[in-house]
Order: sequence, then C-alpha cells, then structure tokens
Amino acid sequence: MATLTETAFYARKYIKWGAVGLVVFLTLRLLFNITLNYIRTTFPPKVEPNNYFQVLPAITFPKSASPSADMNFRLETISGGLPTTPEIARVFFMPKDRANLLSLSNAQTFVGKLGFTTSPHQLTETKYRWTDLKSPLRTIEMDIVSNRFSLVYLYQHDLSLFNEKNIPTTEEAISEAASFFKNLGVVFYDIDTINPRTQYLRLVGNQLQPASSQSQADAIRVDFFRLPIDRHPVVTDTFTKGNVSIILTGARDQNRRVISATYHYWPVLSDSPALYKLKTAEEAWLEFLGSRTYIAQVPDPITGDIIINNMYVAYFDSDASQTYLQPVFVIQGENNFAAYVPAIAPPWSEEPILSGQ
Repeated sequence: MATLTETAFYARKYIKWGAVGLVVFLTLRLLFNITLNYIRTTFPPKVEPNNYFQVLPAITFPKSASPSADMNFRLETISGGLPTTPEIARVFFMPKDRANLLSLSNAQTFVGKLGFTTSPHQLTETKYRWTDLKSPLRTIEMDIVSNRFSLVYLYQHDLSLFNEKNIPTTEEAISEAASFFKNLGVVFYDIDTINPRTQYLRLVGNQLQPASSQSQADAIRVDFFRLPIDRHPVVTDTFTKGNVSIILTGARDQNRRVISATYHYWPVLSDSPALYKLKTAEEAWLEFLGSRTYIAQVPDPITGDIIINNMYVAYFDSDASQTYLQPVFVIQGENNFAAYVPAIAPPWSEEPILSGQ
C-alpha cells in the first residue's frame, strides 16, 4: 500500500503534467482557430448565384436629366482604370399593400395629425388631396394604399414668412426633420438619420436656390436616404435628393416652418436569399458609353468633357413602383454628374426601360 508521502508525490506529478497538457491543448486549439479564420478570410467559399426570382423585370428609370449622346466623357479615376467590383449581389422583393375598406379612413386619421381635417378631393383611384382650411396655402397629397405623401406650403404667396430668421443649424435641422417623420409613425427604421444630405437655401425672387452658409439662408433642406445594403449605398432618381425629404424655414409657426415634406417610401423585404451575377465594370462602362444608361444628374452648365472619377455598385431606390430593389453601377463625375447602369448580368434581367429616350 502506498504511503501518504508517495501519494502526495504522484498527485503533484500528475497535476504538473496535467497542467502542461492543458496549456499545450489550449495553445494548439488557439493556433487551430487562428489558422482556420485566416483560411476562411483569405480563401472564402465561393458563393454562387441562385437566380431566386428567375428573370428580373427591367428597372424603370425616369427621364434622363440629359441625353448621354450629347456629352463627352473622360475616365480619370485614382487607380487610372476601372475598379474591381463585386461578382454577385442580392436582389430584394418590394411588397405592395392592397386597398381595403379602411384605407381612406386611415388616411384621413393620418393627415389629421398634420392639421388637415376636411374631406379630400380625389385625384386618382388611390390618390387624394387635402387642403388646410385654416391655412389654404397648405395642401397634402397622399396615396391611401402606399401611404406615400407630399405636403406643400405655397410660400411663393407668403414671402413674409422668410422675415423670421430662426434657421436651424444642420444638426438641429436633421434632428427636427427625423422627429417630424417619426412622430407621424411612418416606417423609418431603414432610413439613415445619421448621414442625411443637407442644403441651405436662399430666396431669389420667389424661388429657393442653394445657399453657401446658414448666414445667407432663408431655409434648409434635409434629404434622407436608405441605410447601405450589404455595404452598398442606396441611390435615388435624382442623385442628391432622397425619397424622404423636408424643407424647414425660420418661421416659428409649424404650419409655415415646414414648407415641404415628402415621404415617397417603398417597403423592402430585407431578408432576401436571392443572389444574382453582376456585369463586370468593363461591361457596364461600355454600356454607359453606348448611351444605355440613365443620367441622374448633370453639371449646369456643361463645359467640355465630363471627368468620370468614380464607379461603384449601389441599389436603385426608385420613386416609381418597382417589384424588386436591384443593384446598379453608379458612374460618378465632377460637378455632381451621376449616371446609373443596371448591374444584373444577362440573361437574368430584361432590358432597362429609359423613359423619354
């Protein structure tokens, strides 16, 4: 029988070697995980397109800001050539609501939050206009099915409102604008409220034009865009204008302070399994040069060649109804030039519809 001393000796020996074994095991496990993560990062598994929605309908673009055939382009990127762009991208379904017996009643309740209490004038099957009887210069048009709306105050008939110079700073305007829409209870969860676009405006005659600073301004415009999707930005019909926007003046009366508010939002099902192959940057560039493109914004005036300095993949968030949110190539140049080329590679997308071309 082992003595107490022998038992203690062997116990210490086992503990010592057990600790050494544990350290070796943990070290090997750590090295294994580091190696595995490196392999996964450096050599990720190839993702294949599944064309989940079959052949996609063509993107419907509005009328181009200017025919590309009337312009000359010169590529001058930082790299000196076209960028490396993703090979595949997701496509997202955009569901649409249907009219029901409560659509008009719900719309009446909604516009009531903004002070419109009278009966509306029907413009189309689903679009109505309300006028504020207490302030007849205020109107709101709303689609009672999609809940998209445009509120307008005809400031051209009340220029005295610009005598009040309580113009908010950009930070104040962003906060006030976001609160305006959120307080209405509209869908806003996928709207970027941190980095919207702001533009000070000044009154020239009876029209608002861009101003360079708050001290020159009579109003400020805030444009909201969707949050990036899969790290790709989201662009709209007009490159610098969002589908959700507001114009604030310095007036203290809320009905004269908000002279424009637009909420042209389409819902998107963000959990999409649909993966599609994209055109290469070279293919998109050739289509752009061949005028198979939508010109979203052009310099005014156009003088000489337009320098193209950037090209990337984005998602096109159209003002018009579309069935799917699809990727496009954005071709960006100096002086706010921007053009879009549909990004889905053939044969999985129909030819784009370019209005007025």
